[in-house]
Amino acid sequence: MRIAVLGPTFPIRGGISHYTTLLVEHLRKRHEVLFVSYRKQYPDFLYPGRSQIDSSQAALSTDCERIISFMNPLSWVIAEKRIAAFQPELVIFSWVSPALAMQFRLISGRLRKELSSSKILFLCHNIRMHEKRKIDSILSRIAFANAHHFIVHGEESKKSLEGLVGHSDISVISHPTYLPLAQISREGTLDSKRKLGIPPDAKVVLFFGFVRPYKGLEILLKAIPEAASKIENLFLLVVGEFWESRKTYEKLIDELGIREKVLIVDRYIPNEEISSYFSAADIVALPYVDASGSGVVQLSYGFEKPVITTRVGDIENSVKHGKTGFLVEPKNPSALACSIVDFFEAENREEMSSNIRKAMESFSWNTIVDCIESVARD
Repeated sequence: MRIAVLGPTFPIRGGISHYTTLLVEHLRKRHEVLFVSYRKQYPDFLYPGRSQIDSSQAALSTDCERIISFMNPLSWVIAEKRIAAFQPELVIFSWVSPALAMQFRLISGRLRKELSSSKILFLCHNIRMHEKRKIDSILSRIAFANAHHFIVHGEESKKSLEGLVGHSDISVISHPTYLPLAQISREGTLDSKRKLGIPPDAKVVLFFGFVRPYKGLEILLKAIPEAASKIENLFLLVVGEFWESRKTYEKLIDELGIREKVLIVDRYIPNEEISSYFSAADIVALPYVDASGSGVVQLSYGFEKPVITTRVGDIENSVKHGKTGFLVEPKNPSALACSIVDFFEAENREEMSSNIRKAMESFSWNTIVDCIESVARD
């Protein structure tokens, strides 16, 4: 089958870029794939981070044609013509933000006219944006108008999407594994702690990823004093570029009196360094106050690390309480602290690691490739 994919890849940074790259690589094991990507995905004024470029030396990349530039509609037309010339049976759009609505509408609309027998599939990472704006729903409807089918990663996302498009041509597939990213490099726990300046006997909780309001770092910080009162040598490792003021968090750390128990690494982490932080950690905390899903759960599982997260959106579907991690109510520092204490007191990390290895079998990329093939055939 001939399949065209439109989405981000290296050197664009972030989890969606990793995801799209891995998807294309797995599709190429069975099919002929044209991968069209970006010269520049967003203008700088729309991007809240310091850079859109991934500086990783160990790049997760695959062959692609970088055509699209956000501010150049002519490049959208060129991308559409390149896809049309490829004559695919299926075109996959990687949807992450309403900011992409107009280019997706133009490209998908022209393709529906030129390739009347081809299917258009939107693979949706976000349906409800974390920073809610009325215009987002309008833009999303504009983008989705030409789609034949959608794939989402949870029932909550499906419900949100149904509210926008009003039909049932939606498949729900678990978020696939990021194991290939975890396998780029591996380090021992003590070596990682030594490199990061963390005491060797520290019991380490890791917060990993861009720091944004919806990710609940404030809740995690407030949980540390209560957890530390029961768990000796507890340590919080906060790793990721701040997309909001860091000063607010620094002030809270001082107010809580936990300065010596927290290390902040305020930058985007290249692929070859990811292992250092996960290897140093005992457990990963994702105290989200709002979420559709999270690739960090799958990345954590790649390192066989259990996850504490919240019962919001679709993220809870990836965690089996007491087996591969813990689920708590959002915005509840005390509940979060209790789960941290339960984990360290139980001392059943090997059992949890075994549970994670078994659970990862259900997060195979073959599952989503099978689903995509089914969409193309129907």
